[in-house]
Amino acid sequence: MDFRFSAEEEALRAEATEFVRQNWDPGDKDAYSMIVASYDVDDVDEEERMHAYAKKLAEKGWFTMHWPKEFGGWGAPLSTQMAYREAMAYAGSPEILGGGMFAPMLMMHGADWQREFFLPRIASGEIHHLSQGFSEPNAGSDLANVQTRAVEDGDDYVLSGQKIWNSEGRWADWGHYLVRTDPTAPKHRGISYFIVDMNDPGVTLRPLYDGLGRWRWSEVFLEEVRVPKRNLIGELNRGFYTAMTTLSFERSQVEIPARLQRYMEQFIDAYRNRPSADGTSLLENPVARHKLADLRVQVETTRMLCYRVAWLQTQGQVPDREASMVKVTGDEVGWNVYNVLAQLATDDALIAPRGSRLAPMHGFLGANAWLTRGLAIGGGTDEVQRNIIAQRGLGLPR
Repeated sequence: MDFRFSAEEEALRAEATEFVRQNWDPGDKDAYSMIVASYDVDDVDEEERMHAYAKKLAEKGWFTMHWPKEFGGWGAPLSTQMAYREAMAYAGSPEILGGGMFAPMLMMHGADWQREFFLPRIASGEIHHLSQGFSEPNAGSDLANVQTRAVEDGDDYVLSGQKIWNSEGRWADWGHYLVRTDPTAPKHRGISYFIVDMNDPGVTLRPLYDGLGRWRWSEVFLEEVRVPKRNLIGELNRGFYTAMTTLSFERSQVEIPARLQRYMEQFIDAYRNRPSADGTSLLENPVARHKLADLRVQVETTRMLCYRVAWLQTQGQVPDREASMVKVTGDEVGWNVYNVLAQLATDDALIAPRGSRLAPMHGFLGANAWLTRGLAIGGGTDEVQRNIIAQRGLGLPR
């Protein structure tokens, strides 16, 4: 495996880094040096600022460089995408590539009108958020247990049910929702995938607050929401398999080690001259130095795993178990980094609220030390990922 970037890709990395320096000012938040919550979802001003920044990326053509040329992208190879994403994340950029999981899935399974309507609007930055309606109170890791119903009625389907842990619903005009259309079928079948108008009067959102009191997710209640039949993505009753395509785009996480490295360097800068209890600098303490060195090795290991996933994809392979390895490792290393740094910072790390002038690094250290355990749950629990590794990687029985 050769993980070196070409001269053109190195030039793109330098250009991307300079672009972030000139166009994104984290101010006193520096929200994007952390993993857990990239910004407060109830911060309207910050949302508007992010949207404007995303449009600048769209104008550069970077927002959709990963899209095939037939859909208006560059068709950039994975190595170029990797070089760009890592550089942007390390520089502290809040947006890297556009369309998330939805756009690539729509390219594969969407109807012509769906592609023609959504893809140009996503590419331009006009559609900036999409509400993903997968998880339910009794369907998280067991996603096929969804109970939200869609009943055929003339030219529409009528949706009723509840979704949970929705992270972008408050800002989104459109959503993509997994619902049950055949309750008599086995649970992995009889599920369909629909595009939902989030402005429908039957859609209600209620806030879900994180451990620090921020509106970070929403519960979404669907009460007889009428969805035209043409909003069906892919085949009727085959939505679970289409959703698996969507989820496969959530597994690439090279941004995580890049941001963790950035965060560790910020910590070292902040504490380089800060005295410890014995009057010496924290970084003069050999125990602290060894802990920081160990964390740096963990971050680099995660980075190499991310590179390996991309390399396997360039070889035409499907790195399902390797992607699960990245997910589990990234979750554990993220938790380790924030909690070890919080231990080294001692009482400083617990100063709240986030953004306090008294808190080092604007309080993000304490916030993430509190919240990183959630990483092992979101995006597919670590237990599920370990099952994938065991069964598909080691050939163990169920």
